[in-house]
Amino acid sequence: MIRRIGWVAVIVGAIVSALLAPEPSIAASPLKFVVGFAAGSGVDAITRVVADRVQAMAGAPAIVVNRPGAGGRIAAEAVVHAEPDGSTILAAPIVTTAFTPFVFDKVGFDALKDLVPVTRLGNFKFALAVNVEVPVHTAQEFVAYVKANPGKTLYATPGPGTPAHFLGAMFNRATGTDLVHVPYAGSGPAAVALLSNQVQSAINTTVALLPLYQTQKIRLLAVTGEKRDLALPDVPTFAELGMNLGEMEKAEMWYGFFVPSGTSPATVQHLNQILVTALNDPGVREKLKILDVDPAPDTPEAFAKLVKADYDRWGPVIRSTGFKVGN
Repeated sequence: MIRRIGWVAVIVGAIVSALLAPEPSIAASPLKFVVGFAAGSGVDAITRVVADRVQAMAGAPAIVVNRPGAGGRIAAEAVVHAEPDGSTILAAPIVTTAFTPFVFDKVGFDALKDLVPVTRLGNFKFALAVNVEVPVHTAQEFVAYVKANPGKTLYATPGPGTPAHFLGAMFNRATGTDLVHVPYAGSGPAAVALLSNQVQSAINTTVALLPLYQTQKIRLLAVTGEKRDLALPDVPTFAELGMNLGEMEKAEMWYGFFVPSGTSPATVQHLNQILVTALNDPGVREKLKILDVDPAPDTPEAFAKLVKADYDRWGPVIRSTGFKVGN
C-alpha cells in the first residue's frame, strides 16, 4: 500500500499501479525509458538522471533500456509498437521526429501520428570547434581560412544525418564555403578526431566539446541557440555574429519524452506530472546543467507544437541537401 507522503509521491507511485489498472501485469511492470543510443551516450546519461529521480519518488522500478542503432530510429520503432499503457516511454532528441522522417528511405513510424509528446526534457546546443593548430580565433576568420584552402578543410560530426551534419551544410550554403563532412560513430569519436587533428574542425554538441574546451585543447568559435550557453559565456552565438546564417542561427535542439499512439490522454497527463516534477527537482536540474542541458519541461500540448514546428522547419533543409540513408 502506498504510504501517503504527499500528492507527488501518491501520483508517482500510482503510475505503475492505479494509473495503469485494471491489468495486473501492467501494474507489476517497471516503467521503461527506451533510449536509442548506447549506454554512456549523452541522451543515455541524461535519461538516467531523470529515471533515477522518478524511481526514488515512486518507490517502484524505473529502468533505462538501450536500443541503439539507425540514429535512434530502432528505439522509436520499438516504442511505437509497445503496449500503449504508459509503462514504456521513449527518451529521444529532436532527431527522432524532425530528422529521421526525412533522412531514411523507409521509416517504420509516422513521427507526428505514432508518437505522443509527453514533455520536453530540456534544450541543448551545438558548437563549431577548431583544433588549436588551425590559425583562427573567430567564425569570420574560419570562413576566410576555409575559402583560402578550398576542399581541404574537414569537419567532423557524430554521424551522417545528424543535426551536426545539416548544420554544416547550412553553414556552407550561407557562407559560400566548402567544408568537407567527415561523419564518425558518435560524439566521442568525433571529438577525439578533432583533438588528434585528424580533422581541422567539428560541429558537435557542447557537452561533448566542453571538457576539451575547458582544458584549452580546442577552440570554440560559436554556438547555436538564441542565447549564449551558460557553461560557455565567452563563446558567442551564431546569431550575434551578424553573418546572415539564416535558420542555423535559430536552431534550437531538445530532448523529450514520448509514448505510443493510443495511450490515453489521462495517462499522458499523469506521466507529464511525474516527469515535470522530476525535472523540476533541484538535484536533477543541477545534474542536467552539469551535462550542459537546460531543463525545459512543459505541457504535452506545448511540446507537441514544438515537435510539429521543428518537423516543418527541418524537413525542407534536409530535402534541400538531397541526403538519404538507405535502410
